[in-house]
Amino acid sequence: TATLTSTRCSENTQILILTNTIKLEIKMSITVGFVSLGCAKNRVDCEMMMSKVHNGGFKLIEDAAMADVAVINTCGFIESAKQESIEEILELSKLKEEGKIKKIIVTGCLAERYKDDVTEEIPEVDVCVGLGSNSNIAEIVKNAIEGKKQNYYGAKEDLDLNGKRILGGYPFTTYLKVADGC
Repeated sequence: TATLTSTRCSENTQILILTNTIKLEIKMSITVGFVSLGCAKNRVDCEMMMSKVHNGGFKLIEDAAMADVAVINTCGFIESAKQESIEEILELSKLKEEGKIKKIIVTGCLAERYKDDVTEEIPEVDVCVGLGSNSNIAEIVKNAIEGKKQNYYGAKEDLDLNGKRILGGYPFTTYLKVADGC
């Protein structure tokens, strides 16, 4: 928009100033890092979530410990996998306490199995996401950044078995998901 302002310099002189007012919206680049634990199915789910987060306007980085938002895709099938998931959550929780990470989101089998217990037992976790809500991960990240502490548990049937992915690992190999569940 243009604004016309008038300034009187003396009795006979008037200066007209035309200024353009430009609104600039500066969007801070929020970084998101993913940790995929467990089986190849989790990797495929993680790659699909990465695509959704990237398409949602967030910047992906490789090291979740350096991100604004860490998303941990957990496994909870066997005791050792469950322990590995909890250790990863606690390790990232320390970084959050130090101010290096802003938000922690937990998804995957552990999140699906233990639901609200995850956020109750580990208060540093901001959001717990069941498998059926993975498709909404970009919106969930946005809500978490805005300070909304809410858990999401969509129907398991809502989990995408195919879709766009950002492939991790070697460029000449990938996993194909033909079923869900352990």
